[in-house]
Amino acid sequence: MTDPTDYEILLNTLDKAENGPIIDEKEWDHQYISQTVQELVQKYDISWATDDPMVPWDDDFADRVYAAGLEMALRTGVYCLDTKRQMLWKRGELEHILKRTPRQVTVGAGEDAVTVYSRKPDDSTRVAIFGGPWGVPVTEELYGPFIESYAQEPVFDLVENATLLSTHGRQIRAASPWEAVAGWQEAQMALEAIERAGRPDIAVGCVEISTTEVGELAGSTYGGYRPTDIHHAALISEQKTAYHQLIKSVHFAHTQSFSETYFNPMYGGYVGGGPGVAIAIVSGMLLVKASLGGTFCNTGPTHVHLDCSTHPDLIVATGLAFQGLARNTDLLVSPFVRPTAGPGTKEIFYESAALTIATVVSGASLIDCVQSATGNNTLYSSPLEARFCGELSHSVEGMTRKEADPIVKKLVNKYKSIQGERLIGKPFTEVYDLESLQPTPDWLDLYESVCEEFDQEFGLSVN
Repeated sequence: MTDPTDYEILLNTLDKAENGPIIDEKEWDHQYISQTVQELVQKYDISWATDDPMVPWDDDFADRVYAAGLEMALRTGVYCLDTKRQMLWKRGELEHILKRTPRQVTVGAGEDAVTVYSRKPDDSTRVAIFGGPWGVPVTEELYGPFIESYAQEPVFDLVENATLLSTHGRQIRAASPWEAVAGWQEAQMALEAIERAGRPDIAVGCVEISTTEVGELAGSTYGGYRPTDIHHAALISEQKTAYHQLIKSVHFAHTQSFSETYFNPMYGGYVGGGPGVAIAIVSGMLLVKASLGGTFCNTGPTHVHLDCSTHPDLIVATGLAFQGLARNTDLLVSPFVRPTAGPGTKEIFYESAALTIATVVSGASLIDCVQSATGNNTLYSSPLEARFCGELSHSVEGMTRKEADPIVKKLVNKYKSIQGERLIGKPFTEVYDLESLQPTPDWLDLYESVCEEFDQEFGLSVN
């Protein structure tokens, strides 16, 4: 019997959404997710104390986290919200899917093409930088120059989009014709922006406005986004999917498009604290690959009160999960850098740096940066903090986890006490000149002072 092809795997996945066991959603949340996580935390002895390493370097610990996540993926699978059915994979099915994962992928085209590599912990292989505002809300009038300001940054290998607040002055409603109009408008504005920036073939993250499949299909039709761009689909917390996400994955398969599929477990929710999040990240990355495919697998575990991915426990959990995935698979994984602080503050650099360093040395293939001020505030994002993450990523390539640990600890101590204050900083219009699309002198001075601080305190060349 021959092994199934990628397309046969896709069809089998759709069958699972139609034919799996019927389960009540509350039972899924409490029994299949919460109870399973609690059992696996105990079974595999997944725990850490506040004075333990922020960047663990115990390979056995990382492998236990992976084993726990694999068991969770096999025991729970994915819950389809539309059919109320449990989608289950056998071990052999998951192993076959992982075996087919390429160790490197080239995206973009021409001079803007970049190769993203599977990396291991303590690896010196180059990390790819996926820079952008990551869905931060932006007005129509500023959308073009906003994206252009990111695309002109040479450190970015790929550029992610912002989210349009309106389309042609009209409100955007999910699954309505206005979502289709907005998806097309976003594509046109983004592609014009990268053309003006002199990077016409760079891979663009899209369709940011696609709340449902309507925006994705509209924005990536003829003349819109290209197969060389990076399309998105996601699992819904915790380990759920829906038809609109599965429709996207079918579209990616038919158009042979690159995609980044992602899953954001909730810290303080059904998976519990840091140890549960670490297990859920591994399980989620395996299942997002199995259910939605995807060229890259991304995670941005979210603190239920702070909305960020940079809480100290989340840094430990994400690093451990990445180590387990990197040691046991060839998945191209990335962290979602989402700090509480925003542009114009020192704290945004500290938060972003802690997660970036911890995940680069743990085996991340690319860095998704930065959804500033948790991404909820209109125009509160700028290319400078993402540039910082990109330069920093390259400066720690080849650093060991043990070497990174004291650096990350010091960085966390610089911001952990103020995360609840939500220092959102200043909007793009106050930290960038709208004519030159360059940072204002004050913002650039602060950036350069932090770069000097990193050089003197940690010996890291960022600027």
